[in-house]
Amino acid sequence: MFRTLVRYIGPFVALTGAAAAARAEFPSGVMSGDVTDSAAVLAARTDAPESLRLEVARDADFAQLIVTDVADTTLDNGLTAKLDVAGLSPATLYYYRFVRLRDGAHSPVGRFRAAPPADEPASFRFVFSGDSDARAQPFVVLASAAGEQPDLWFWFGDTIYGDVPAGGLGVATTLDDYRAKYRQNLSDTHLQSLLAAAPVWVGWDDHEVINDYDGGDPEPDLPREQIEAGYRAFFENLPIRPQGVAGDAYRTYRSFRYGALAEFFILDGRQYRSADASRVVGGGPRVDPFAQFLPTRDEAFLAVTRDPGRTMLGAAQFEWLVNGLIQSTARYKFIINPVPFTSLLVLPDDRWDGYDAERYALLRALDRAGVTGIIVLTTDSHANTVNPDVTWYLRHALGRRFSRGFRVPELIAGPIGTGTLGGTVRRAATMVLGGGDNPPATAFSAGLVEYAAQRVAALNQLTFVEPDRYAYLVVDVSPDGVRLTHRGISTEAAAQFRGGALMEPPGAVDLNTVFFAAESGAPSPPCFLLPLLVFAVGFASCVVAARKQRS
Repeated sequence: MFRTLVRYIGPFVALTGAAAAARAEFPSGVMSGDVTDSAAVLAARTDAPESLRLEVARDADFAQLIVTDVADTTLDNGLTAKLDVAGLSPATLYYYRFVRLRDGAHSPVGRFRAAPPADEPASFRFVFSGDSDARAQPFVVLASAAGEQPDLWFWFGDTIYGDVPAGGLGVATTLDDYRAKYRQNLSDTHLQSLLAAAPVWVGWDDHEVINDYDGGDPEPDLPREQIEAGYRAFFENLPIRPQGVAGDAYRTYRSFRYGALAEFFILDGRQYRSADASRVVGGGPRVDPFAQFLPTRDEAFLAVTRDPGRTMLGAAQFEWLVNGLIQSTARYKFIINPVPFTSLLVLPDDRWDGYDAERYALLRALDRAGVTGIIVLTTDSHANTVNPDVTWYLRHALGRRFSRGFRVPELIAGPIGTGTLGGTVRRAATMVLGGGDNPPATAFSAGLVEYAAQRVAALNQLTFVEPDRYAYLVVDVSPDGVRLTHRGISTEAAAQFRGGALMEPPGAVDLNTVFFAAESGAPSPPCFLLPLLVFAVGFASCVVAARKQRS
């Protein structure tokens, strides 16, 4: 069991009383984001319009102020003050806070370390996860993530679930609705602690607007005004630096260097994407068009996925990514990616499987250019996996051609808190078999999850699959290499903290370093299991589609 994080908590405990008082005045805490070697975006929210003074210092007592600035929280900016501070020194630790001008009340103290200079091979640690559904609060796994003492972290994809009722809030459709969803998530004390302890880089996926939407060709029942409301609320509430690109006001794809060892490329797989393949073909979501579980190969669907005219990234982002990776001199090039490159076989519409032509074009361009050191980090699937090479399935199942030595690993992590992949499949199977307290259905659904994990692992040559934990990825980068570790807790362990239960001491939750690895070969199931698997997943997809139509 991973208990050593308790020793990390000491520095936070002493601040607990003062932090609680400060949170009453600044209910979302403080945040630093998009921190480079010379600049940082700092943010805080109030409950009513206020004038605030930002203070940045090199010491926790604020005796050495190096920056002071003033910002207002207004109804127009969602009551959030954001300031982009420039002129910082590389590899330097800073402390910051916001002070209310009318009475001197101050926010919790946040801290961040500026990135090292581009020529320094500095070692560093970061944390990566996503998918934070308010129904799963408190986000106890983030208390443990703060205990990792990361130099930075990524909160990537589904930072809210705007389309899911939770905690008295309904489905978001307006700007005020989406703002309320961010207030709800940012009220989580564990999330606040991590945001105050380390700078964050954020990115979105779909639930910041609505499930599985296609931003470049929106569904007919999704108004453009709703999409814009979701985008604006994201930029208002999170410490992201606007890119200032004419005609692309909400651009989130961007890159940054972190010393000589790493460069990060943060993708937007949502707002520029073409309509999904099932919508093009018609007839609803396809469950198994690749015929990996049943003889249900759908040539019309597959032809759409191979259409080079369809895109997930959009032409500008695709060119930016390829050129940036080719030109990068960093030893490691991390692609922060919203949906899996790995072929997960069923329900492929929303993932890279559904945009196979562009996936192949991207990987082939990098292969031909001889780009090395690529590592893909992904959220979205609500499971944790390690794929040593995303091209394995493409080569052996789809006949795609790559150079013999070209390899691109992908690690999938999460969720912070929402239904896990394993839990979703078990619930679907139990519903199909009658639901309720049904021991045979429970046993069958557990076996179904195990078999599906082994099947996907075998076809992709995965070395690790864990579908049942709230989790994050810890990445240690040094001149000696990159160490990537999944850490997580069971959903049952996390559930004990709901309803106001506290950790004693804060953060002292059992956290496993998870090393479950699927065997390379999957056993042959009984003949009745395959159709029931497809039926169960298909039933779940129909429920999702129906909810999407109602929203």
